[in-house]
Amino acid sequence: MNKSQFVNGVIQQFAYSKMIPTSYDVIVVGLGTAGSIAAISAARRGLRVLGIEQLACMGGTGTAGSVLGYYFGSRGGLAETLDTKVSEMEKRAYTPCPGVNGEVKKLVLEQAAIEAGVSLNYTCTVTGVLMDGSQVRGIEWMSPDGRQAALASVVIDATGNADVCRMAGCSFRGGREFDGQAQPYSNVVVKLVDGKVRNHYTDSGYVIPHNPESVSEAVVSSALLPTHLKDRYDDNERLLKIAPLLGIREGNFIVGEEQVTFKDFLDEKYAKKPVFFAYSNADNHSKDIAFESEIQQDWVVAASMWGFNFTVPVPLGALIPQGYEGLMVAGRSLAVDHDLASCIRMKRDMQKSGEVAGQAAYLAIKHKLSLKDVPYEELVELLMESGCLSKNDQVTFKEAYSWDDEQSRLVKWLMDSASIQAGLSGDRPGLAMWSAKRLGSKYRDALVQWSQEAAHPQLQRQSAMTLALMGDMSAAPVLRQIVLERDPYVPKTSRKYNQVRGYAAIFLLGKLGDLDSVPELIRIMEDPGELCLADNNREFILNETELRFQYISFALVALTRIGDKHEEARHQISVAFQKLANRLDGSLIITFKGSTEVTKAITFVMDAKIRSWIEQTQAKWGIPITSMHA
Repeated sequence: MNKSQFVNGVIQQFAYSKMIPTSYDVIVVGLGTAGSIAAISAARRGLRVLGIEQLACMGGTGTAGSVLGYYFGSRGGLAETLDTKVSEMEKRAYTPCPGVNGEVKKLVLEQAAIEAGVSLNYTCTVTGVLMDGSQVRGIEWMSPDGRQAALASVVIDATGNADVCRMAGCSFRGGREFDGQAQPYSNVVVKLVDGKVRNHYTDSGYVIPHNPESVSEAVVSSALLPTHLKDRYDDNERLLKIAPLLGIREGNFIVGEEQVTFKDFLDEKYAKKPVFFAYSNADNHSKDIAFESEIQQDWVVAASMWGFNFTVPVPLGALIPQGYEGLMVAGRSLAVDHDLASCIRMKRDMQKSGEVAGQAAYLAIKHKLSLKDVPYEELVELLMESGCLSKNDQVTFKEAYSWDDEQSRLVKWLMDSASIQAGLSGDRPGLAMWSAKRLGSKYRDALVQWSQEAAHPQLQRQSAMTLALMGDMSAAPVLRQIVLERDPYVPKTSRKYNQVRGYAAIFLLGKLGDLDSVPELIRIMEDPGELCLADNNREFILNETELRFQYISFALVALTRIGDKHEEARHQISVAFQKLANRLDGSLIITFKGSTEVTKAITFVMDAKIRSWIEQTQAKWGIPITSMHA
């Protein structure tokens, strides 16, 4: 048996011959949102469970992290029954607060774990993984009493960052393709406002969750932001605390026995054997969206479908690291991609992933099977007992105009020409655009005809954008006109975060690889000119400065995509890139979502991102940056 561990950031394996007198059926590493439910569900099946937690409480984001409410997620499961107990107990003895009281939830989770027989080890950190080849046999950890070790039939990594999986040598991914950047993090501040406990958070910056220097800097710098540290407080608003746990939205994702990706989902390639359904919108908090993937831009930029919620079936294989035995994950490190992680991360769904992990571990041990060979029908039966899975679960879409999801309207794709035409003629064209796209060439001729109807500008322009989504070059002339006019129109497809038609058209010209648009896109990179900002869109684009960044960044990326398809344009584009790099002076910025609600905007200078994009493009094209000249 070997011990696999990190030594100065590098995975090393050592022969391990020490006697290990202690063994469990299941060890759960991390007792946060997912891990707490994993430990309780496994122990309630009669398994011997050890829980390892670096903090001194259970619940993670929903307790220590002070994120007390739920942003969507699918209802049902063990966690919901525990939340009911939290609500009942809060009424008897605790200060009421919005959402699920975090202090009460600590107690309820701990009681449930102890009653089920979970052995809790708080303030402990995993230091190694015990392995025979690709079979995980147990873990080693550091406790207040020194170094400890135990064996287990199944280890559940619920650390949120796939720490155990990384130590074991599993393959993983993280962040977006361009720069590995994850979504911004938040740091919750808890206040007493007019005699009531209130929590508030904004996006505070970027963090690398597995890098201690990055995390430490984020903890300190976010607490010093004007959103948290005000010049003065009065009796109507008193600072109670800053959450001791950062609100990290995204970390490492395992490469699983099955992958769940946004592209597969939008292509309607769904998991055939789901173990739970995640539910939300594609809630990516990043605002430098020009650097996101093309499939995400299709959905969010071209169609402005940010506010459409959907359910995603998640298979058991997304919890199992590819090629490993005795190891699974629960929580946000599932085998998803960066694009879909913006949906599959909500607390309700992460709690469900923990319940699935606990029940799957039980069946694997009961039947002496590999985790990936757990009998599906039997697992489904166990999950249906608590409502973690339901016979009514299916892929659905909702037009979510409110957090009150009961009021959200179920959406069906449009199938006939008249409905699509009407949708493209209105202020909420996204549904019609995507409906036409998924029907392929069926209404291509009609879209071409509509895109030529200058007397009906909404229909004309939104039909052209739909054609571009489908990769049809006939859309290019209308798109060029939209860009030339810097069309300020913002649709109302989503409840917020709709995208400006002017730079959405830039994205689509890049998607098409339209060579004729190169001169105008270069002019935009040099100076977009006068831009009109819609007042109803300031939560995403605060001011003209931020709008300018959007135009320039989308032009930068569009030119790259055009150059990828047209080698003859690369030198001209590269010269323009060098000029842009030389002009960077810190004025191209984004603001972080939510910060303007409580203080002046928290900004992030984009110069380094732009330089990195240019350097990567030059390297891809084989054009040394030092050889370029005007």
